[in-house]
Amino acid sequence: MKMFMKLVNALTVAGLFVTGSYAKCLSEEFLCCSGSNVEVQYTDNNGSWGIENGIRCLIKQDESSNEVVQPTNQSSSTDVIYGDTFDSMFFGAWVGGDEVLPEYPQPNAKNVAAFEAVQGRHLDLIHHFVIWQYNDWEWTRNYLDVAKANGSLMMITWMPTPYTAQDILDGKGDEYIDTFVKGIKSYGEEIWLRPLHESNGDWYTWCTGKDNINNAEEKVATAFRYLVKKFREGNVNNVKWVWTTNNGNSGEGTTLTGSYPGDDFVDYISIDGYNFGTAQSWSSWSTFEEVFRDAYDAISKFQKPMFIAEFSSSELGGNKAEWISEMFRILPERFPRIIGLVWFSESKPDNEGDWAINTSEAAVEAWKKGMNAYPQANRKNSNNSIEKPVETNEVAAFKSVSSDVAPVSSATTSVIMGDTFDSMFFGAWVGGDEVLPEYPQPNAKNVAAFEAVQGRHLDIIHHFVIWQYNDWEWTRNYLDVAKANGSLMMITWMPTPYTAQDILDGKGDEYIDTFVKGIKSYGEEIWLRPLHESNGDWYTWCTGKDNINNAEEKVAAAFRYLVKKFREGNVTNVKWVWTTNNGNSGEGTTLTGSYPGDDFVDYISIDGYNFGTAQSWSSWSTFEEVFRDAYDAISKFQKPMFIAEFSSSELGGNKAEWISEMFHILPERFPRIIGLVWFSESKPDNEGDWAINTSEAAVEAWKKGMSVYPPAKRIGSSETQNINFHIKTQYICTD
Repeated sequence: MKMFMKLVNALTVAGLFVTGSYAKCLSEEFLCCSGSNVEVQYTDNNGSWGIENGIRCLIKQDESSNEVVQPTNQSSSTDVIYGDTFDSMFFGAWVGGDEVLPEYPQPNAKNVAAFEAVQGRHLDLIHHFVIWQYNDWEWTRNYLDVAKANGSLMMITWMPTPYTAQDILDGKGDEYIDTFVKGIKSYGEEIWLRPLHESNGDWYTWCTGKDNINNAEEKVATAFRYLVKKFREGNVNNVKWVWTTNNGNSGEGTTLTGSYPGDDFVDYISIDGYNFGTAQSWSSWSTFEEVFRDAYDAISKFQKPMFIAEFSSSELGGNKAEWISEMFRILPERFPRIIGLVWFSESKPDNEGDWAINTSEAAVEAWKKGMNAYPQANRKNSNNSIEKPVETNEVAAFKSVSSDVAPVSSATTSVIMGDTFDSMFFGAWVGGDEVLPEYPQPNAKNVAAFEAVQGRHLDIIHHFVIWQYNDWEWTRNYLDVAKANGSLMMITWMPTPYTAQDILDGKGDEYIDTFVKGIKSYGEEIWLRPLHESNGDWYTWCTGKDNINNAEEKVAAAFRYLVKKFREGNVTNVKWVWTTNNGNSGEGTTLTGSYPGDDFVDYISIDGYNFGTAQSWSSWSTFEEVFRDAYDAISKFQKPMFIAEFSSSELGGNKAEWISEMFHILPERFPRIIGLVWFSESKPDNEGDWAINTSEAAVEAWKKGMSVYPPAKRIGSSETQNINFHIKTQYICTD
């Protein structure tokens, strides 16, 4: 079942249903959900309603049903710290295989490709164990090349066998260390180094529990600092340092946090832990929470990004698939600061357990289902960014096996998310039957109808407000609709009948001032999009319509004028959206000439449509053909970018295929696009039928494309929606 979140508050629910009247379930207006074995995708916290097959229905939760919580690291008051490498939850693995050197299977290209084929997803991070006693820099570099070719980051667990912490401090490993200082510096790619891991155990030569004198916790911490300083002295700036505690202590003098070397020497903190089940004489089945809760709570005092660096579960003594599913279910609530999971996938039945991910089909499916609720992590912009990966035969084979993976941007362009949503957002202008004046409006009925069609909550509701007709009080009614629905509203603020020069001359000031006061008092975040598509010739402010009064610099100045009016009014809840049309029309127009400057813009956007053959002058255009020129042109502006208006005709081609192709190429060709706002209105007389539901195939293509992205969350602010919604199955109707 696809994991979607329905963000809607009690006002909307009350408006949809007769409060407390489950008997209405059987009426024509409010259908009853089907029998207990039918999935219902959306429900509020009370489990009182849902959507089944696109139709709203009343439900009652079966007491025996399980609930799966949509992943969100914002359900806790604990702040999530992502670090500066990945932009969201990352997934990695140690991939054991058949190359033994010495007695260790290695993450060669074959093993990496095999694991990715099993899980149906790219590995963000490849884990590797490097033992000082056996593995030199040149040997290590071979596996770094594997990770680089795969477009993955490598984390090296750097194991200083046979040395103790005191040995390191005495300089016994200096010659070996220096080869890595030089090698990693020259390599250039970002590498995560994880030395002295699990020192609160008793199994490694540096463990406190093995030798609490030479490995006293403070000595281990000092040895960690010693290693970091060696790299700093060598001017190495492409290493991230990972400190790891074992999930439990073993031996005298051990604690969960005593070896922590200090914030100045650590980039990431992590935990290792395993559910041995009954694989060992001393072990018993432990849930994910039981394995990790103590260590998680202990190290949460350190304000560093946190992940699970090694973990797995046995099949013995319990159900591994259920263990994995339960892990994903509780992660957002119980372990909100976890930003990465690195599975230890190797069969070690003789001395530990069978840790491989594919010990059963059920375990693999549970892992894949849990991961699929998260988008593919992207690498943040840094001087260590991995270049577009070289495709090996093994990787090509993996891609052919898994073509339906979550979106991943492998382009070197950095993604700029902005400070409103944490991932790709989806919105719409929802045309309908309310005309005022001659414009259908996004009332609650139209919003609910569109959400039912697409089977997903609208992150953004788009609204057009024309200065000549629509005042603040009228506008506020639709803001209330968006607020009640748990959506953000983007207002395309259309200064008809004014030109840019008119605005600069103050002709709209009285009207503008009512919005300054109204929006300030309203308090909720609102996106304002004035003077959009000024590189056209169809609006009163368009350069192509009047290239004197609307000269591009005047349009830019008018945009700044509006922003300054709000700033003078101390309005802090507006995000400013600048929009170019996908193509120029008229003398004096360019794609970027009206840009008002970075200090006056929060988001940049593009409007564009595939008219197909709906007009005498038009022909079928792919999504890439519609948007590529404008995208390339405005990419020079370092602002979050989205598509503010778009749609496709059904005439002259296949709309469903157009949508599918769009989702297919977005990550590679348009990696900076962080939002899509569909223009859903039938305008066959003068433009085209832009509605999303012109065909069932078009709707399914839209739903399938969206489904690989998790519902966007509002980033923590005073406007954040803090409503928790869950997806539940096995509902039964009431009498």
